[in-house]
Amino acid sequence: MNLQNALIERYAEQFPDSKIGKCIKIIERAAKTKTNLLIYGETGTGKTTLINFVGKKIFPTKPIVTVSCFNLSGELFQSMLCGHLKGAFTGAVETTEGKAQTANNGVLFFDDVDTLTIDNQSKLLYFLDYHVCEKVGSTIPELLNLWTVFSTNSNIDEKITDGFMREDFYYRISTIKVDIPPLRERPHFIKFFISNYLENLKISHSKQFMEECLQYTWPGNIREMTSALDRIRILNYDGCKKVQSLKECAIEYKERANAGTYSGRQDRKREDLIYRNSKDVYLDKSKNESLSIRGWKNCEQSVELKNDEEDIFDITSEKNRIIYALKKAKYKRNRACKILDISYSTLWRKLKRYEIYEKLQ
Repeated sequence: MNLQNALIERYAEQFPDSKIGKCIKIIERAAKTKTNLLIYGETGTGKTTLINFVGKKIFPTKPIVTVSCFNLSGELFQSMLCGHLKGAFTGAVETTEGKAQTANNGVLFFDDVDTLTIDNQSKLLYFLDYHVCEKVGSTIPELLNLWTVFSTNSNIDEKITDGFMREDFYYRISTIKVDIPPLRERPHFIKFFISNYLENLKISHSKQFMEECLQYTWPGNIREMTSALDRIRILNYDGCKKVQSLKECAIEYKERANAGTYSGRQDRKREDLIYRNSKDVYLDKSKNESLSIRGWKNCEQSVELKNDEEDIFDITSEKNRIIYALKKAKYKRNRACKILDISYSTLWRKLKRYEIYEKLQ
C-alpha cells in the first residue's frame, strides 16, 4: 500500500465524524448489503482509494476488481466483463474468464462509468438486473454474487439530458449515492496529510508553507498534492530538510488560488492561460447578485465581434470567452467545448460558476 492511500485510511479511522469518515460509513453500509453504489468526486479526490479501503474491510479475503470503462467497444466490453470461449472471435486463442467472474463474491468497481456507450449501458443493465454472465460464444449463463460499485467525475444529469446516459441505467447504478468533497473543502485533512507525508519523507515545514497550502485550491485534489510533495525531494536535491514555500513544489499558488477547479490533463495548460488574464466584471459577488436575463444580454453585446475569425483568447473575460464560444456554436455545448479546447465536464463547471443558464434552457 502506498503512503497516500495509507494516510487517507488512517485519517478516516482517526476522524470518523469528518466528511470522509461519514462517506465511508455510508459506503460500508452499502457494501454489507451489496447495494449498488455510485460515488461522485472530482478527479483525484480518492474515490478508488475509499472503495479499496472499504472493500478490504468488508470483504477481507475476496477480490476487488476494477473495470476502466473508457473507450470500451461493444464486443470488447462483453468479453472483458464476462470472458469468451476459445474461437469465439478472431484472436480468441483460448477460453478466458471475465472480470465479473474474477470478482465473484467480492467487489466489481466500474471506474468512469459515464464514459460507457449507450449499447454497453444496456448490456450492463441486464447484468445488474440478474447478476448473470454469458461468455462471448457461449449460451450457458453463470450466476454471480458480488457488490457492484460505480464512480464518475461528471454531471450525470447533463449526460442524461444530452442523451449520453440511459435514465433507467442511472437509477439502477445509483441506489446509494456518495459525493466525495474536493480537497479545498477539507482544510483539516490538508493539514493532517501534509504533516504526516512530509514527516515520512523526514522533511519539516514552515508555518508559511502550511498557510499557502491551505490557501491553494488544489484543482487536482489529493493526486496533485501528493505529486507536489514528492517534487520537494526531487527539485531540492541538495538535501532539503525544511520546506519554506509552496514554490519549492513548483506551484505558484497565488496565480490559481481563487481560480476554481477543473479536470483533465489537456485542459490544464489552456486554463492557466485563461486564469492569468480573466476578470469577471458581470457578477457582483459583493451584492450576491446572479446573472439575470438583462445581464445576459449585456454580456452578449460585450462579445459582439467585428469578424468571426477573431482569436477567442483575445477576449478579455473568461465568461465572455465562454459566451462567445456558445454563440458561435449556436449554444451546442459539445461544439463550444471544441472551440474553447476544454472538456465537457470543465465547461459544465464553468457554466455553473458564472451562472450562465438562460440561453441553455
